[in-house]
Amino acid sequence: MTPPAAFATAPAGFEHEALFYRDDETFLAGVLPFVRDGLTRGEQVVVAEPPGRLELLRDAVGAAAPVRWLDMAALGGNPARIIGAWRTVLDETTAAGRGLRGVGEPAWPGRRDAEYAECRLHELLLNTAFDDGPAWRLLCPYDQTHLPRAVRTGALQSHPLVSTHEHRRPSTAFSRESAAATFATPLHQPSEGVLRGIYGAGDARATRRTVVTFARSCGLSAEQAQALELAASELVANSVRHGGGSGTVAMWRTDEAAIVEFSDGGHISDPLVGRRVPPPEQVSGRGLHLVNELCDLVQLRSCPRGTTVRITTWR
Repeated sequence: MTPPAAFATAPAGFEHEALFYRDDETFLAGVLPFVRDGLTRGEQVVVAEPPGRLELLRDAVGAAAPVRWLDMAALGGNPARIIGAWRTVLDETTAAGRGLRGVGEPAWPGRRDAEYAECRLHELLLNTAFDDGPAWRLLCPYDQTHLPRAVRTGALQSHPLVSTHEHRRPSTAFSRESAAATFATPLHQPSEGVLRGIYGAGDARATRRTVVTFARSCGLSAEQAQALELAASELVANSVRHGGGSGTVAMWRTDEAAIVEFSDGGHISDPLVGRRVPPPEQVSGRGLHLVNELCDLVQLRSCPRGTTVRITTWR
């Protein structure tokens, strides 16, 4: 095993590493050498952390350092938005002839179980999204003191490299097959309290009205209801065009969220759909990306038996 500060050679491709830390001290001991090494090499360094960690690291690096700081709580509230953001930064830095080095912590302590599930899928899909592209490094910190065991175990499966502030090694638990398997695994379904309906080609307006009525009954804001209405419009249209001409909508609430789920018989073979930023000239195929941008949490699963898009709006 080698010390995590030893970055003697440039990566041959995408280098995706999980850093396990216990406290502020070990967080800084693991991340600071990574950031400083990137600055020394003249790379573009981008740090995406939740606010507390962001301020801690910014104070340690120094306000004058040429680091781009991103609030991961805003960027990654819906983890399906993160890959598109990294792709945009990578394209910009590659066009400028520079290398990229990123720090990203989507699975911070205190997130909900559904969010952790999407963080895991996001981390798995990062390898799919960037393995065949330009070389760059991404370090993903994980709080081994406060995160659930399942989240920490998932990090070992989704990162080819794993480190602490003392050691760095390949992850023996890493699996490239887990991304496709997770994307194809159905979401857990509630057993009661679910309102269901069927929609077809002529039901877009009625489905939107039903979703808005449900949103208001859950006490969602006008802005949240409008986001769900737009999402419903896009997802019904997708079902009609690509999902066999019809689909089902399910709605239920929990103590902290209103949930609307769209399902149809179509099969999406690309697990990155909706996660890439569509080019300006692209006219169609923008719906799932728009849904990801609008909504609090979007969970997409697809297999040959059908596709489900679950939208969670926090109350």
